[in-house]
Amino acid sequence: MRPSILAASGITSALALVGIGLAACANTPAEPVQGANPAPAAAAPAPAASTSTPRDTVVATWNGGTVTYGDLADELGVQLIQIEVEYLTNKYQTEQQGLDQLVVTKILEAEAAATGKADVDALLKDEIESKVTQPTEDELREFYEVMKRQMRGAAFEDVRDRISAEVLRRKQGERFAAYIDELKTKYGVTSTLPAPELPRIPVSADDDPSKGPADAKVTIVQFAEFQCPYCGKAGESVDKVLETYGDDVRMVFRDFPLSFHPRAIPAAVAANCAGEQDKYWEMHDLLMSNQRALEEADLAGHASTLQLDLAKWNTCRQDPSQTAEVMKDFEDGQAVGVSGTPAFFINGIMISGAQPFEEFKRIIDAELGRG
Repeated sequence: MRPSILAASGITSALALVGIGLAACANTPAEPVQGANPAPAAAAPAPAASTSTPRDTVVATWNGGTVTYGDLADELGVQLIQIEVEYLTNKYQTEQQGLDQLVVTKILEAEAAATGKADVDALLKDEIESKVTQPTEDELREFYEVMKRQMRGAAFEDVRDRISAEVLRRKQGERFAAYIDELKTKYGVTSTLPAPELPRIPVSADDDPSKGPADAKVTIVQFAEFQCPYCGKAGESVDKVLETYGDDVRMVFRDFPLSFHPRAIPAAVAANCAGEQDKYWEMHDLLMSNQRALEEADLAGHASTLQLDLAKWNTCRQDPSQTAEVMKDFEDGQAVGVSGTPAFFINGIMISGAQPFEEFKRIIDAELGRG
């Protein structure tokens, strides 16, 4: 894509200013979970990877013995699968981005020629720059209020010119995106880039809380916790998945409390005990939307808000089996390669982090297409 096109979109400067990114909360390998002493996770059976090396291939020998590739794969467990999934996913995303940029360049050139413009820059000047108005005073003030913390206390008048330039770039970016959508519709753009066949990791839904029918075509097992902000962020994509696909998708929530989040286990137990009174998802939503309010008084307040039987709820929370259930989820997650939250297994296909809805859609659509 030409630099002028990218500049017109305003994407680069916008991302640089606000630091947008997708990430996950993660333990380091050596960190135990606070408040528990789980047994080492059992090694998961190695799923079949799409490797070109047959399992019976001998990869090491010594006097009196050999090691086959199958032995090596079993020893490494899901590590090889995760690496392969990451590679194939990154490769496909790079191809998709490159394809989109190439298509955008081609249709802009076609439109410039069709409308008699001297070149693409002239087209963009007419369609983007001339159609975007200068920011109003209200828009500048609103942006300043949102970004005040990043401005480190600078007075509005001192940063007004910078804010004005940034708001203008963002408005141009929005217009650019809308214009490209218009052109894609006009020129009938479709993408037939084949998606990769990703390896799968068998993951049990256990008896954990779920939404959607048990016989749904797609089962998504989520490992997450209530103190991780990225788990809260991922909820936006999860909600959209459920809204979009209805009964075709079943969403399962499994606990994965991280060592540096001391309130993750108490929050998980609080939610599970609310589930004993058929209020699991109501408590789940309260906790995810109030991730800085997870102390004992906060949890009791949430229980009162949901009108739980507090005596039964507190008795449940004192039951050691509740913490044991949370830790079983954690150990099961470790066994299939989870090291951070959130992590999702879509019919066994793993994606990590607070991914956008489009990433879920890509995999779910492919799964439904097989049916």
